[in-house]
Amino acid sequence: MPRATVIIPNYNNGRASSRDGSRDFLSELLSSLERTLATDPTDLEIVIADDGSTDDSLETARNWSRRSWPEGSPRAGQPFLRLIEGSHCGVLSRVLNVLHAETFGEFICRLDGDIVLDTKHWVAECVALLEAEPRAGVVTGVQRLPDGRIHAFGDAILSPLGYHHIGQGAREEELPEVLEIEHAMGCFHASRRAAIAEVGGYDESVLRGQTEELAMRLNLAGWTAFATKRVSFRHFHIERNWRPNTADTGAGLASSLDRFRTKWGCDRLAPDLAAVWERWQGTPLVQRAKLRGPVRWDPIRTGDLPAGEEWIAFERDESLQANIAAELALLRVADGPTAILGSRSGLTAMLRARDGVPVHAFEEHEASAHIAQQIFEKRSRGMKLPTYHLVHDLARTAGGEGQFKLVALLDSIERYWNPVGLLGEARRLLGPDGVLLVRTRSRTGALESRGEALQTFAAHELLQIVRHVGGFTPLAAPASDGIGHWSLVARLSSSAAHLVHFGA
Repeated sequence: MPRATVIIPNYNNGRASSRDGSRDFLSELLSSLERTLATDPTDLEIVIADDGSTDDSLETARNWSRRSWPEGSPRAGQPFLRLIEGSHCGVLSRVLNVLHAETFGEFICRLDGDIVLDTKHWVAECVALLEAEPRAGVVTGVQRLPDGRIHAFGDAILSPLGYHHIGQGAREEELPEVLEIEHAMGCFHASRRAAIAEVGGYDESVLRGQTEELAMRLNLAGWTAFATKRVSFRHFHIERNWRPNTADTGAGLASSLDRFRTKWGCDRLAPDLAAVWERWQGTPLVQRAKLRGPVRWDPIRTGDLPAGEEWIAFERDESLQANIAAELALLRVADGPTAILGSRSGLTAMLRARDGVPVHAFEEHEASAHIAQQIFEKRSRGMKLPTYHLVHDLARTAGGEGQFKLVALLDSIERYWNPVGLLGEARRLLGPDGVLLVRTRSRTGALESRGEALQTFAAHELLQIVRHVGGFTPLAAPASDGIGHWSLVARLSSSAAHLVHFGA
């Protein structure tokens, strides 16, 4: 009985399915397996399950099933792979469950048909990492784009940043040797068979996002997942044509997202952490995600000025002046009733109100609100002032639905514990053709600090969460102001989150 089984679900991964016919996906994958595993010491087997392919990939799989491992391999003379042929069902989870049922390895390495492995003896590397930690359920490596750039070092699901690839765009030296993660994408992961069996295998009602749903059950059961730099692979999914199935249609994606929401009580792409916390607090699911519960903003914890200090420092601090000037310039992208969610001590709100614009400033920090109201009272004569609201929760302002032309989040999305809830409140407050403005401190490191008081965004992560919340159409990619901030402007729309499922 083999120690490890490499499984490959195949449906139309041939040359005929590449965009320009230049990429023979399955053949290149199998060649990389022969190259990297020929001398791998692990007792292993390779098994392909073909789901009724209609392109040349089925013949490629048949040809490789007639080949043997080369001389010098621990498996010299043995069949290179075993092929299981089936009629087309179009349900990847079902094909994966068949592969699990038809194989016996203690460890299962799942590969998509459009990747190429670059690390020699990668099966041995993955098995060693799984063996080193008894509750390690899944391991993945560094996923690269065809040109070698880092695309992912594992994924986060229940994150203030929404679902996203960890380490996207990072440099090799910025990644740790091993990182605990929430999820390893299905294009490449090695798993412990016992862990997958314990949670019941793949859910066959989920057409897309099968591994994310599986990861939720594994995390809830107390299994851990890791990404390691010791294994590297390239993913060529951007070079394939659309395949004739229902899973990748708008209806198929919407169905998968609905199924996830029904099972877990939150959206898979943009989870409302208030719902997650209410249902799953105290469980390994929340612990694996390193979520912190509802907490009000404390400027000291996030490195901001204490309550009221910006009024004092504004006259002499040039960096603060530049920051407030940048906020005001952004607020002028739209004229009309304006709401600022997270207005601190009200300085920016007051300066914008002086332009003659009706401004409602919302803040949950009591000391900041108290000082703002004192200052406004002193300056009330002959000056246009904002309406200041102290609220218990920035995501529940009690402001009028559809009341505002512009809703601005000024350095508040990264300090509020549940950004999706904050974006949802902004959507509720906006009227037809309303404008969302998000200004946020940019992350300087490649990896986010999970569970910290600030959850700063990379540009693509900010764009992605605004798109995935649904109801907003970004007017451009996030722009840098040169002083450590991203800004994003979006218009209220009828956009549906599943239409941007494959990300920013």
